[in-house]
Amino acid sequence: MAIDAEQGGKLAVDLSRVVKMLRALNMSAPRLHESLEPSTHPLLFAIHDEPGRVTALADRVHTDISVVSRQVRHLETLGLVAKVPDPDDGRASVVTLTSEGSDLVTRVFAGRGQWMAGVLADWTPEQAASLDEGLTRLADSLRAEIDALTSAKEN
Repeated sequence: MAIDAEQGGKLAVDLSRVVKMLRALNMSAPRLHESLEPSTHPLLFAIHDEPGRVTALADRVHTDISVVSRQVRHLETLGLVAKVPDPDDGRASVVTLTSEGSDLVTRVFAGRGQWMAGVLADWTPEQAASLDEGLTRLADSLRAEIDALTSAKEN
């Protein structure tokens, strides 16, 4: 049975509140690299998960290609990523992490993991697993909505 609009509205408001709080906390999070804004972390995680072309990375982090391109150039100057020829099309480049970039992702992931474990210190492992399952399902539903909107625009 589907949820009703009232429950959907409450969830939308609660989710918006959580996103705002996460953004506020992100601004005060300790920096693990002096020249790197936390806003680039999702891109680093995406490259860690699967190196790719700028266009594919922009799609995966839901950001404009020009923003990702600028972030990649900055990460390149910091020695955190490198562009290598795409094995499927030598005219294009794939963005990969350097060893320094990989080390940074490991430190950021560990730091965020410790922080979240502290925030959820009074939660049971089952409650945390339930949240993770719900967030994964929500992300999948949001991705399907984005894909549907994109498909509708193209047609």
